[in-house]
Amino acid sequence: MSLGGRVLLASLLLFGSWGCSRAAPDATADGVLHAWLEHMEDSQEDPKEAREAYRLLGPAARANLAERAARASQTEGRRTEPYELLAAGFFGLKFRPQSMKVTVVGDKATVEVSGERGAERASVVCVKEGASWRVEPELPPLAPLPMRGAGGL
Repeated sequence: MSLGGRVLLASLLLFGSWGCSRAAPDATADGVLHAWLEHMEDSQEDPKEAREAYRLLGPAARANLAERAARASQTEGRRTEPYELLAAGFFGLKFRPQSMKVTVVGDKATVEVSGERGAERASVVCVKEGASWRVEPELPPLAPLPMRGAGGL
């Protein structure tokens, strides 16, 4: 192969790899957690960011919020979307993460997050969904629905 052909081939390989060099944020458990935390923080100023944060949640968290949204819709008389229930102050970390350590077992990962001070620690579960990782924050369990007509009235 001539020198010009080798330069052309090297250029094509170099430019072709630029589009593929950066992995998607949800390709790793710590990557998806970092992206989710950014969306949650940004949702304070831009409500559209809550949709993106919701998209990065795992199936158990999405189901929990969907049920809460259905109940809120019945109570409020208007449709409530599950992502609207993501409150930045409630979901997310109370400190700025400095490091993340991931332990993966099968399709489940635990991300140990540490802050600046030694006492600032959190443990977040992520699950594999297809080829992507999703965040499964610890959500309060749903309260049972009250029984109607149980009083015999």
